[in-house]
Amino acid sequence: MNDSPVTTPNPHDPSLDQAVALHAAALRLEEEFDGLIADEAIEQFLHSAYEHVADHATIDNFLPLLAERYTREWLSAMVDQQGSRAKLSSFAPGYREDP
Repeated sequence: MNDSPVTTPNPHDPSLDQAVALHAAALRLEEEFDGLIADEAIEQFLHSAYEHVADHATIDNFLPLLAERYTREWLSAMVDQQGSRAKLSSFAPGYREDP
C-alpha cells in the first residue's frame, strides 16, 4: 500500500504544448462542424482520438495532428451517415430531447 499523495502521471496526459495544440484543434473542428455536432461532443471525440493514437505511438510529436485528422474523418462520416445533418447538432453527452 502506498500512502504517498503523489500520483503517477497518466501516460496519455498531453504535455503543455500538446494540450495547446489539442485546444487549437478543438476550436478548428468546432468551427468546421458548427451547427452539426455539439462542441462538447467534438472535444470528447478529439480526446478519445488522442488517447487512441497515443496508445500506439512511439514518438509523440504529431499526436495532436493525428488526433485532429482522425476526429475530422470520424465526424465527417457521422454527418454523412446521418443524412439529416440537423439531428447531429444535439449530439452530446447527457443530451436529452424535450418531448
